[in-house]
Amino acid sequence: MELTITDRELRLEIAHNVRHLGGYQTASGRTTSESVIRSASLHRLTGNGMRGLAEAGVTTIIDFRSDAERVRSVTPDPAPYGIRHIHAPVFQEDASPVGLEHDFPGFGTVYQRFLEMGREAYRTLIEVTAESDGRVLFHCAAGKDRTGVAAAMLLEIAGVDDETIVSDYTLTEPLLQPMLEQWLPEMRERGVDEARARQLLAAPRDAIETALQALRGKHGSAEGYARDLGVSHSTISGLRARLLA
Repeated sequence: MELTITDRELRLEIAHNVRHLGGYQTASGRTTSESVIRSASLHRLTGNGMRGLAEAGVTTIIDFRSDAERVRSVTPDPAPYGIRHIHAPVFQEDASPVGLEHDFPGFGTVYQRFLEMGREAYRTLIEVTAESDGRVLFHCAAGKDRTGVAAAMLLEIAGVDDETIVSDYTLTEPLLQPMLEQWLPEMRERGVDEARARQLLAAPRDAIETALQALRGKHGSAEGYARDLGVSHSTISGLRARLLA
């Protein structure tokens, strides 16, 4: 397993935008742990790639994709590698930026919808991560939108400052360049030209800033959002303990 671009990135055969959330400074003076990993879709993973996840200590995969996405791009069974696979769709109808390409209101607005549509998915992420003994990997299709909202929420709960949260989000854009080349033919078939495709796979800082502002405006904080989802105080404390080194 090779490390590239940053020391957080895991190079797997074959997956994109795979990186842990460890090593970030928090308001308490501690750093975040490497216990959670964000990723794009794992459907191209070879046996070596899945073995690499297991060797990295991953014991749980949480898939935010819809049923249709999972059927179209099937993830290899991780069970033989000792990894459980949890399906927690943020949405079933295609509410992604790509799915909304003809009536796209902006990433910030879409991410606010995810926070409402994906309540059960994000609750699952919080509870599973808090209770897991091994590392947890969560992903969607590109590892940018549904996954980006989830990563921002976890980092905010851990006590990471906004600029660091934004930087973690925007790092997705260069990491998605190999995936963009693979997706362009399919997107052209859907009537999306290359310029529009590149726009839809961008990771502008104002997108995640808007999502954070909306989350705080309605729930006070990411922790407040978790409580409003029905997550217990003890589970939130357990999550924070898992997120801190």
